[in-house]
Amino acid sequence: MSGANTHATPIVIQQDMPFTKTSSLSAPISSRSCPATPAEMIRSTPNTTLKVKKSPKKSPSRWMERSSFKIHFTLLNLNNKKRAKCIYCGKTFREGESTGNLSKHITAVHPSALKSKKPKGSNLKTLDMLPRRSKSLRLSESLVQECQKNPQALQTLLLISEGFLPFNFVRLLSWRLINQTNPANAFIQSRTTLSTKINLFKRYLNETLHCNLKDTTMVNIQLDIWTSPSNISFLAVMVSFAPNILNMESLELANDAKILLNNRGESRNCHLLEFISLGHKRHTGLNIYKVFKEILDRHNLVDKLGTITMDNATNNESFHKSLVYDYLNKIKPSGHQMLGKVRFIRCANHVLNLIFGRIIKSLSEDLLFADAFSKVTKLAKIMRRSTAVNASLKEHGIPLIPYESQTRWIYSWRQVTVFLQNYDAYSEWFKALDTKSHTHIINRVQSDIRFEEKTIQMLTYFVKCCDIFGKLNFHFQNDEFNNLPQGVPLYYLLGHYYKLCLRAFAGNHIPKTPGMDFSYFNGPESLSLDDKRIVLQAIKDSCRCYEDYLSDIQVNPLFYVAVILDPTAKQDKLYEIMEDEEFTVRISEVNSFMRNYLKVQRFSCATEQERRKIPEACSDENLLSFNIRVAPDPSRHTGSAAMEAECNDGSLEEWVRYQREPVIAGNSRQEAIKWWYDHRHTYPMLFKLAMSLFYTKFTSCDVERCFSLAGRVVRKDRARLSHNNIGTLMILRDRFSNFGFYNGGLVSDAILDDDDFDINLDDSDHEREDSDDAIFEEWPQESWSPETPTAPRTPEDSLRQATDSPTPVG
Repeated sequence: MSGANTHATPIVIQQDMPFTKTSSLSAPISSRSCPATPAEMIRSTPNTTLKVKKSPKKSPSRWMERSSFKIHFTLLNLNNKKRAKCIYCGKTFREGESTGNLSKHITAVHPSALKSKKPKGSNLKTLDMLPRRSKSLRLSESLVQECQKNPQALQTLLLISEGFLPFNFVRLLSWRLINQTNPANAFIQSRTTLSTKINLFKRYLNETLHCNLKDTTMVNIQLDIWTSPSNISFLAVMVSFAPNILNMESLELANDAKILLNNRGESRNCHLLEFISLGHKRHTGLNIYKVFKEILDRHNLVDKLGTITMDNATNNESFHKSLVYDYLNKIKPSGHQMLGKVRFIRCANHVLNLIFGRIIKSLSEDLLFADAFSKVTKLAKIMRRSTAVNASLKEHGIPLIPYESQTRWIYSWRQVTVFLQNYDAYSEWFKALDTKSHTHIINRVQSDIRFEEKTIQMLTYFVKCCDIFGKLNFHFQNDEFNNLPQGVPLYYLLGHYYKLCLRAFAGNHIPKTPGMDFSYFNGPESLSLDDKRIVLQAIKDSCRCYEDYLSDIQVNPLFYVAVILDPTAKQDKLYEIMEDEEFTVRISEVNSFMRNYLKVQRFSCATEQERRKIPEACSDENLLSFNIRVAPDPSRHTGSAAMEAECNDGSLEEWVRYQREPVIAGNSRQEAIKWWYDHRHTYPMLFKLAMSLFYTKFTSCDVERCFSLAGRVVRKDRARLSHNNIGTLMILRDRFSNFGFYNGGLVSDAILDDDDFDINLDDSDHEREDSDDAIFEEWPQESWSPETPTAPRTPEDSLRQATDSPTPVG
């Protein structure tokens, strides 16, 4: 303080600090040579550590006033330029320099003063003071420390990532005013600082994901390519894996199967690895292979890759062949060896879409169906785009026909279904319209809302016969069904469906049976056999797609292994859905597969526990409920005999013992996971395979959700972010969500849409102008159910929700 009086000229003005309650500030951050404790890291220096060039047009940054180290300095004003002067040695720092210099100076030159100035009685909650819940997905130490240093910076990133806000958002005057209401005044306000923090958090979040990936065996990769309305292609790559199955310490300490679920206690653990702009690059198999190989190397997943789930595009098959034969066969990573090769899983929903697309195309060749489909689609478009029609229907509480993508054929069934469910309501609504005040509405819909009775009957028959595809498509968007054990039931269920369709086409009566009933093929008596054959013929035509794309299941033993390793199904379920001869063949193929898997496992066992010999241990329709033997005779059950005959050598000892376990009650995946958690010591090698298969996706729905979200962001009328920044925010948003920073999960992605009819500032009789951008048509937006909105939360809440344990991952 005395140093201020040594200057004769210019006059030195000593200013009071703007914050007087120094007790509310925590201790400064120590240097790297003296690590700080978590309690000391809750507040940090200002957001930016970069040297920002002065600009006369910009307002002062006030970084000195915001610094948590200001208690060690005196703020001076020399020739209208701010200086920070050390109260111990008199050294001064200019305003243009970063606050990092202040922290380095105090921690290096005056460490004793740092301890003596530590605030007392702080009312800020640190990470160590907060209550904790056991979390299966852990945070890296670097991420925890960064969150503790500046929770306001974390909160800024959470906001920008959730809403895909443009980066210049932090320069807005309103944001600065909001920031001034925060005691620490520490929200990010610089575009440069924002970019630095985004890259830093992305690196730490990727590090966190890698830490969790180390504790799993084989991973499932999902990938797809999407082209935006601006003709820019994006590649999305996601990874699904069972958490903690190699972390023996965590498994033992948990005493609960929740350690094998995600942080929200769900049997889902799917993360966006990368979201990359491919520009205008051709989507050849070779190009995809080159990009994908780099992604595997960046995330250290070459050795863990077991399965790849993607659609049926020809370039994907070419990519898979290049990956397996030109790369993996040469280096032979462990996942490749354990499964015989990295397996290609065809996306079930893509196959269902192709099958249903063939049905729609066949029916569209009939004039009655072509006209009906056209009118329903027009009605859906009018209800969506006409403000007057939309408002009138909502006023009467009548549901709208969904306006779906024309490339997603399965939603044509949904459109017709919703139309039929509300046809009487639409008719009554139309009749009640006043001819004087609603002339415009009447003119818009009158030609498309009237249908002949025969047309309604034919559409109803079509909807009932194809209801199975709508239900399956819906089921596979549910994580409870979107897993590999569901593949075999799907294949045999549809096979049985097509057999009965052929019988109905031939004029045979389909009897009503308990369980899954197919008697809807009989149709109403008011329809002739020729009328019904129009629909049945279209279904017959689609059988070729079923055979072309789902027959891979029959030749891939991994699907059958997945069913048997489900303790709620096992080989008993295989016997229920196939004939005796085929059952024997499939069991033989499964045993050959398991013999190779166990051989590789025994060779690669790393723990003494796995080496030693283990003694013998004393809703909606479930797809696995399909059973071609409605009342099977127990005497015909040859499953056990077939299994014993195949397993008479010692190579399958653990596998044979598992087969003797009884099928457990229940049909949920969480019940199956709990069983494996309880029996992980008894069947250590099977435990790892079973868990990996439970987390292997049977569809690429998660990737499609990414594209649906991206489509809302890259629309031509809201192009505010570069393609690289979109990819970065997609990853941040996904990481923050999966690791628990958004309490309760994100709200529906639909909040990013701006075509909300509930908020209309214009006259309701006026029409919105139709435009190509009014509706994003490439990917369906209405098929994903909105989640429960989140409550307002503090930065400390975000960190507490995401934190696993007092000791982060190293």
